[in-house]
Amino acid sequence: MRDVTTILFTLLPSFCFGQTDPKAILDAVFVRTKQTSMYSLLIDWDSLQKEVYLKAEKATTILELKPAFTTLLNGILDKHGKIIDAKNYSTIAYFTDFAKLHHPDKRTRDDETWKAVNDTALHFEYKILTGNIGYLKIVGIAPNVDIEKEARRIREAVIALSKANIDKWIIDLRYNGGGNMHPMVTGIAPLIGDGKVGSLINLKDEKLFDWEIKSSNFIYNGYQAVTLPNELLFTTPPKVAVLTSKWTVSSGEIVATCLKGRPNTKFFGEMTGSYTTNNNWEIINNEVIVNISTGIFCDRNGVSYKYNIPVDVEIPFKVIKETEKDNCIIEAKKWLIEK
Repeated sequence: MRDVTTILFTLLPSFCFGQTDPKAILDAVFVRTKQTSMYSLLIDWDSLQKEVYLKAEKATTILELKPAFTTLLNGILDKHGKIIDAKNYSTIAYFTDFAKLHHPDKRTRDDETWKAVNDTALHFEYKILTGNIGYLKIVGIAPNVDIEKEARRIREAVIALSKANIDKWIIDLRYNGGGNMHPMVTGIAPLIGDGKVGSLINLKDEKLFDWEIKSSNFIYNGYQAVTLPNELLFTTPPKVAVLTSKWTVSSGEIVATCLKGRPNTKFFGEMTGSYTTNNNWEIINNEVIVNISTGIFCDRNGVSYKYNIPVDVEIPFKVIKETEKDNCIIEAKKWLIEK
């Protein structure tokens, strides 16, 4: 996935040093990874530390730490983990050792579809489909944008469609490669409905914290990144079809999780792409960002999604520009117009 597929959650305090020192940066990254990784209890940290620091022996710059960072992420088997450049949000290192990863999702991802799904020209889109069905296409939102503006863009579309007396909805997450979850969830919050909409658990199935919609705003572990006016648009939960694909990852998957277990809701398409973990976002000396998995998504009913979020009706994903000719949308519309 493109570099914006990290999940942006809370900004944690930065470690600070007098000047850029690759060794000090690596020390801080290693310590915080050990302290916060959801896989921490499974790792032989003494052995991994030797491997990581061996790769950093000749590093004189942050970028030259890439082999060490890669060894660290591979060593904790965190396929969702990244070390990011804090100045431009480009990825310095990511997980590469898939041969060691015992993961049930073996689906292939072809380059052409990857390019189409991750086209940086893609934007949020909404329209009214035949049958008086509201359509919301929510794509990835980068971490370095005006998140309130993005949330308002989505919310205003929901308001406009509701004023057109739309009572049946399609939320299309098939092109959502991740990014910042806050504007995505906040934007559609009136459609999701107030209340608990998910939680985070550890590998022992112990709850870490909940997340909720309150007064049409998204609150994640007590943190509210965006505040929009409370929009009481629906007296009862309207019918919603959610579309996902194997390209729906990271924060796209948390949006899907928020909709799982919602009344009058059905999922169409493909199970999601298996990045169903919360990632921290910890800035080290304004140089690098530690972005590693800290817990597993659960829906409002306590169902956990360790690997993927499933669908109710399976329909292979194809990139089709003409919305009304899209098989997944056609099948979703059939369900939506049922009495």
